[in-house]
This record gives sequence, C-alpha cells and structure tokens, in this order.
Amino acid sequence: MSRTLAGLGRSVPRNLWTLERFGLSPGKLRYRIADPGAPRVFMVSIPKAGTHLLERALCLHPQLYRKLLPTIDRADVARRGGFDHLMGSIRPGQVVVSHLRFDRTYGDTLQRHRVRGLFLIRDPHDIVVSQVHYVAKRDDHQFHGLFADRPDLREKLRLAITGDAAHDLPSIGDRLDYFAGWMDSGCHVVRFEDLVGPGGGGSAGAQEAAVASVFRSVGLATDDAEVRSICSRLFSSDSPTFRKGSIGGWRDAFDAELEQLFDEVVGDRAARYGYASEAGPTSG
Repeated sequence: MSRTLAGLGRSVPRNLWTLERFGLSPGKLRYRIADPGAPRVFMVSIPKAGTHLLERALCLHPQLYRKLLPTIDRADVARRGGFDHLMGSIRPGQVVVSHLRFDRTYGDTLQRHRVRGLFLIRDPHDIVVSQVHYVAKRDDHQFHGLFADRPDLREKLRLAITGDAAHDLPSIGDRLDYFAGWMDSGCHVVRFEDLVGPGGGGSAGAQEAAVASVFRSVGLATDDAEVRSICSRLFSSDSPTFRKGSIGGWRDAFDAELEQLFDEVVGDRAARYGYASEAGPTSG
C-alpha cells in the first residue's frame, strides 16, 4: 500500500504538468479559446541537448502550450505534408517541438508563416554522455541493442562519439553538421548552460536572463516576477527523458583518450556553435 501511495504521489505532479504543457489546465484553457495575438513557436534542438528544459520554460508561460504532436523529425515532416504545411498548421499560442535537421528553405518558411523559431544548443561533450545514458535505459530505442553490446560505459561513449555507419548511427560530428544551419537561420539561439540554472550547475542570473530573452524573442512581454516564478519551476524531473541535466558532467566520464577521440571526430565543428574543443562556450 505504501509503495502504491508513493507512486501516486510521484505521478500527480507529472500529470498536472502534462495538462499544463498541452494547454488543458484550467488556467490555460481560456487562452486557447481566445488569444489570437499569442505567438506561434517552433523549437528545434539536437537530441539530448536538453529539449524538455526549453519546452518546459515555454509551456510554463500562461499563453503558450505544446501542440499535440510528437517531437518532430524528418519522417514526421513528410507524414504531415511537408514543413510548409506543418508551420501553417500552428495556431496562436502553440509550440511545436522538434529534432529536425536543417534545410536551407526552413528559415524563409518560418518567416512566411510568422512562426518564431528557437534553437537549443549544448556542449557536445555533454550531448554524448546524455545520449549514452538515455539509450541504455530505453530498451525500445532503435540503437539500444547496439549500445548494450558494448561491455562498459567507456566503450559506449566511444560508440556515441564515432558512430557506426553500418547501423546508421551518426557520429557526434555528423550530428553537429546536420543541425548547424539553424545557427544562421534567424532562430533565437538558447544555450542549455544558461537555461539550466542552479539545479544543473548554472547560475540563477544566467537562467533568468535566458528565460527573459526567450520570451522577448517570441514576442511575449514578461516582468521580473513572472520570470523568477517560471525559473523556480523550471528544473524538474517530470519529463520521462530527464536524467541529470547538469553542466560539464562529461568530465567525470571522459578520460584523455576519449577526449582526444572526440576532438578528432568533431574537429572545428563545435566552434560554430560557440564551444571550444574543451567544455564551455568560446570567448568572443
């Protein structure tokens, strides 16, 4: 009985968040019915860059909620009639979440439909670590077996860095290439390291500034009190994809050989995102 009650206790916040994120909570229903001036938002991130964190920041705002769609990838775009049709289907206040690789036509399509774009980035070292832990715990993931066959964490990290062309698993360098065009697409760029706040090893000041900047970029006015309130609820384990959500965790997982391998595979591609070969944004 006590275990059942504990499970219910954990599920209640997650269920409440589900209602809020999809605009079904009492406070959001009125905006869904009558808020034609709310922005239309399209957010994109590299997988395991902290997608849920940015989605949560957006959907904690009373005027925004997630469109009832899966996280969009290339196959989803094709199934839904193409990118132009998908962007045209976004209603005021809706947020579409994606892991969509860049195409040079996308920026113009966003502008034509007056959809505000956001691009979330993260230190690629930490993306690798997050990828390994996520795939390992999801036995329904297409690459679960490939990673499970590796004998230890170090070899799993090696696989995530180099990829496996025979099994269509891209290297971290390839993944950076797939999404790099979003940096110059007109989307507002958000850094995970700024957004994560004290709960993930960042700072409260950087988090508040990042959240305020996100809302300004999509055309929403917020005051300091509202931003602080959203930040106080931002770092959460309510997402099924949440593991740890911290900055620089890769340093505890990489040894010198893995770091050298990472640098060989990535080359200068991390610099385009503002990250040096070692963790952290580049200066300047």
